[in-house]
Amino acid sequence: MQQHVRLIRATRFLERRMFLKALALGLTVPVAARLARTAAAAPAAPPKRFFLFYMPHGVPPEHFNPQVSASDRTSFALDKPSADMKVPDVSILSPFQKYKSSVNVYQGFKYLAGKTHSSILSCLSGLSGEESDDKTPRTSVEHVIAKALGVKPLILGACSHQPYGLDTNGKLFWDGTAVDPQKNPAAAADALFGKTSAAPPVNADAELRKELLALTATEIQSLQGTLGDLTTEKTKLQRHLEAIQNIQSGSGVGSGVSSCTATPSLPTVEKVRAASAGQVIDSSGGNDYFYQEANFQLLLQAQLELVAQALVCNAAQVAALMPMFTTCDFNFSFSQPLSLAMPNSGWAHHAGLSHTAGQAAKDYQAQNQTPSIANLDPTTRRAFAGAQLWFMQQLDKYVVSVLANTDDPTAPGTKVLDNSLIYIMSEIGECNNHTTVTSLTGSYPPFPAYLPLVSIGKSGGALKSGQVIHFDTDRPASDLYLTFAKAMGASTSTFPATTGPVTEALT
Repeated sequence: MQQHVRLIRATRFLERRMFLKALALGLTVPVAARLARTAAAAPAAPPKRFFLFYMPHGVPPEHFNPQVSASDRTSFALDKPSADMKVPDVSILSPFQKYKSSVNVYQGFKYLAGKTHSSILSCLSGLSGEESDDKTPRTSVEHVIAKALGVKPLILGACSHQPYGLDTNGKLFWDGTAVDPQKNPAAAADALFGKTSAAPPVNADAELRKELLALTATEIQSLQGTLGDLTTEKTKLQRHLEAIQNIQSGSGVGSGVSSCTATPSLPTVEKVRAASAGQVIDSSGGNDYFYQEANFQLLLQAQLELVAQALVCNAAQVAALMPMFTTCDFNFSFSQPLSLAMPNSGWAHHAGLSHTAGQAAKDYQAQNQTPSIANLDPTTRRAFAGAQLWFMQQLDKYVVSVLANTDDPTAPGTKVLDNSLIYIMSEIGECNNHTTVTSLTGSYPPFPAYLPLVSIGKSGGALKSGQVIHFDTDRPASDLYLTFAKAMGASTSTFPATTGPVTEALT
């Protein structure tokens, strides 16, 4: 018997088994055939996940810029400001110090359109043009990546625009036209996983994977015997069978099946479902549960909880979340230690906290014109740093720590964070000056201010992490988006005004 005939026969055995299973799941014949062929092929790379998290109103750089060695930008710390800061204080990125090997901080980028908060209109698309243009069609990075991967992005927003409707202060995400984020995490959860009272939706990939793992030792041995003396060129199926054996014999086999085959636990989402039930919405939106300041904290936490499970389950391969619209003035006293007195500007996140100007350090010498955050008094904007730190703490608690500690159900031996890319950004850089480019001079005292751009995760090994990537001359932010698209496997994606991917961030 010719070798290729035996290979075809063994392959057809697996494909038939997977085909019948797919039909039993209710899939159409063409889809069942495609999935069967995929299941019988060599193990595919695990899916990659992309999550974009927006932090409103920029940052005080003296509480954000990492401590970094000038000679080695892989030597840095996120839990303290720059080494030249004389008084240790609040560090906005400190929750991510424990994931430092998976973190990149990007310095030296700019947005091409918009000044101050109006940059929200184009900052994620790379579009240049008029400052307040909200009519020209554009596509923001999360939608570009989702389109290239052939998936629908999960777009959420916690108080992401005014109660009366979507205005320019809320138009962060675009798919040709502005996208209104889903404000109700319970409704989004139902769409992803089905209502809690109903049977969980079928995840065909997970079910077929489970079926492959259920191959008996006798079946594998029989197939391996059939393929035993095939040449190297014809042993892809042989290696596939060996991979199945390795998974079956390894630890944690039970966790190798996606949790999407069962409805994930979403306790915070259920709190929002119960609390928002029966809410009456008037014509102005004033009674809308999802835009009332008192509900903001719980709502954001529920949405983050949902994002984490959607990524773990691969129910949403691309997600984005916008907490608050620009110029939102929610009272952020809840984010502060009780010992901290109310600043003169008040607790309002935008007009109060973010508009606090940096003050010169007590020992600042006017003749020292070298830009340095040591030139700033770290106590002046401690309250705003605490407010932005709160966002990072929520992101860590509800998403990053979950992904970092959850075995990837599609790739045994790795964590979900290994195969994810989380992007943190804001529409401006330095909070009070509302910068949208790198600023090193022109302020008193002079200090370095960059757009706060951070990634967490290795995107399946495609992203080179654990470094502060610095450019002396501003590059368009679209270069970074092009880089992320390539790392996500969306290599044909394009963005306006790019000069090329950031090669320092790619493996």
